[in-house]
Amino acid sequence: MGSELGTKLTKAVRARGRRVRQVYHTWRRASRFLRDAPRRSVLATLPRTDVDIAEQAGFVRVPPGRFPETDAIVGEARAALARYDATAPPAGKNRKRFLQNVLDPSSLTLDSAILRLALREDVLSAVSRYLGVVPLLTTISVFHSDTVGGNPTSSQLYHCDGDDVTQVKIFVYCTDVDVPSGPLTLLDAATTCDVQRRTGYWYRHRLTDEQVRAAVGTPREHVILGPTGTTVFVDTSRCFHFGSRVEPGAPARLAAMIQYQTPYSFMLPAAAETAAPFRRLASPSLSPLQRLVLGA
Repeated sequence: MGSELGTKLTKAVRARGRRVRQVYHTWRRASRFLRDAPRRSVLATLPRTDVDIAEQAGFVRVPPGRFPETDAIVGEARAALARYDATAPPAGKNRKRFLQNVLDPSSLTLDSAILRLALREDVLSAVSRYLGVVPLLTTISVFHSDTVGGNPTSSQLYHCDGDDVTQVKIFVYCTDVDVPSGPLTLLDAATTCDVQRRTGYWYRHRLTDEQVRAAVGTPREHVILGPTGTTVFVDTSRCFHFGSRVEPGAPARLAAMIQYQTPYSFMLPAAAETAAPFRRLASPSLSPLQRLVLGA
């Protein structure tokens, strides 16, 4: 398949419904069968950890203190916010007024606390076991959310991320988050599947709270509240979610985010490793699992 035609097909399929996307994703996975032999062999050796993302839930909340890197991540995130220049924001796709990435990922090294968390063997084991494949580390950001006037829009509305069929994002709260601060709010994967089916959901759509209630009655929302250091692993492709609805007068929200995608992501080329943004950090001193996640 020509690269231009392949790119157009990928973009077209990415926005479609769950079943069409899954068929294309399966085809991409089959096309990488031989290339992914190391990812399968390592996966078989990974132990279970106390961080378990259940298939039907698609997320797990982790209390502050579970990971020793958390305090340093909070410090790094606040330092990134202090350095942030709104006239010259870091490169990236996110330009929402209510959700600003204040971190330049090119400044990260293996000594950065957020990278240390992203490459922890227990974290990678939990994420890989859930995804069914050793993924690629694709994004690290620090998001600052403040009050913006008007009705909720874009990712302030219920949506599923179209980047992949399944993925994991880790959010670490770097401020205390209560309801007025616009917490991450989500539906579990099973409920999400119901809503998608009943609304004929395509991945470019955004749903209002009223549309979700009309589909499944009053859903059981999981509102992720907590003090600084609260952490959540969530499959944002399989769980409807929204956030950053910061109320007037409420403290702004600051959160660090780590994203893992499968090698079959709609955002990555067939040779996914070549596009891995943190491949530059791969070192012989790292474990085989860590090197695979970095794209080496």
